[in-house]
Amino acid sequence: MKLNTIINDDHSAAFENMLLVLTLALFPLLYLTLKGWTNTLTIALCAIAIVHFFRLPRSSWQIKNISGTEWAVILALASGILAILFSQLLRQHLIAKPYDGPLRMLLAAPVFLLLMKKKVNFVEVFQYVCPVSLLILVTFVSFYPAQKELWGERFGTYFVDPNTIGINTMLLGFLCLFSIDSVKKDSAGVKVLKYAGILAGVYLEIKSQTRGAWFAEPAMLALWVTFHWQSKSRKELLISTLITVFATIGAYLFIDFFHDRINSIFFEIASWLNSTNIDTSAGLRLSMWQISWALFKENPFCGYGDLGYQSQLLMPQIQSAFSKEAISVMAAVGPHNEFLANMVRSGVFGFIAVSMQLFVPAIIFIKGLKSSIPGVKNASAMGLCYVMGMFITSFSLEILTLKYTNSFYGLMIAALCATVMWKRNNTI
Repeated sequence: MKLNTIINDDHSAAFENMLLVLTLALFPLLYLTLKGWTNTLTIALCAIAIVHFFRLPRSSWQIKNISGTEWAVILALASGILAILFSQLLRQHLIAKPYDGPLRMLLAAPVFLLLMKKKVNFVEVFQYVCPVSLLILVTFVSFYPAQKELWGERFGTYFVDPNTIGINTMLLGFLCLFSIDSVKKDSAGVKVLKYAGILAGVYLEIKSQTRGAWFAEPAMLALWVTFHWQSKSRKELLISTLITVFATIGAYLFIDFFHDRINSIFFEIASWLNSTNIDTSAGLRLSMWQISWALFKENPFCGYGDLGYQSQLLMPQIQSAFSKEAISVMAAVGPHNEFLANMVRSGVFGFIAVSMQLFVPAIIFIKGLKSSIPGVKNASAMGLCYVMGMFITSFSLEILTLKYTNSFYGLMIAALCATVMWKRNNTI
């Protein structure tokens, strides 16, 4: 990986660059395997960035040197904290605990600025680390002795629940797919590694039995076909698509739990609509979304904080309209929707925050797809794949409520946006 030297004639820059690249390469490696891994490396990367900027002359890191697009990324990474702050100020109830998760995403902001300055091509490193991380995870999950005691037949780890593992392994599997020939023409060995990563991601996703992840797959596959429509032969794309379709049909016909979980989606939604059984898994989600919307309308600007909404569930209009089971699950786990969860927590500011976290990088990646520079296009496709997957799954799950998911998302957005932006700016 080629890095620009930031401070001329500074002999410590080589060590700093090596440390930065090593830490950047390591953060995805044990993301879902080892508790505290991603959070620790997020703090380490932030520390490297802060030390670097404080070593520079003050004039080189003034606010005026940050472009408008860079500010947009920084604000997107800071939006979670700002949403909590504004809603707490309106409620006149300031407490520190809710900031812990969103703070991890904010720590990625100085990392983003550092990667822009040093012109780091994150895809060069990530294309190898991503499949290796999935292969490590599939080995760990398969042999971890307490897995069945925690999650039954669904795959998870000692700190990652099946829904989180399903969504993230689906995303990492697709990133392996998008990484093929993303930097240069891959050798046979590298392609084998990436295909192994894809298969590991598919296996983990299916075994997690996370239906929200399965919903995202058609859109992700369509994005891959659209991106390669001009560069690959129609025959190759058709064969790849048919293999995927037939593999999915085969899984539906011959894997019992996959068949049952797919069928249950339609039966549960139908029974909720017909009011024959409103307390199924899907039915409870639909009811919790309605409850969340009712709570948001009652307090659209201030929100209720992390747990303040629970007392509002005792309101007569809630108690009379929804089942006891739906109210109880809502009190325990929240709405299972990233947008609604933040709207209940921080009002309209929560909605703005989630929108910025997803759509600011999406716009950067969409613009990057129009570039004639292969490196920009490929990094943009990977970034859009990641953000699109997060957006689709955000409707059925809260995807950024945990500290390590905030850390990982923040670093991925910082690294991919920086790669796209400096490469694009370098040619202007």
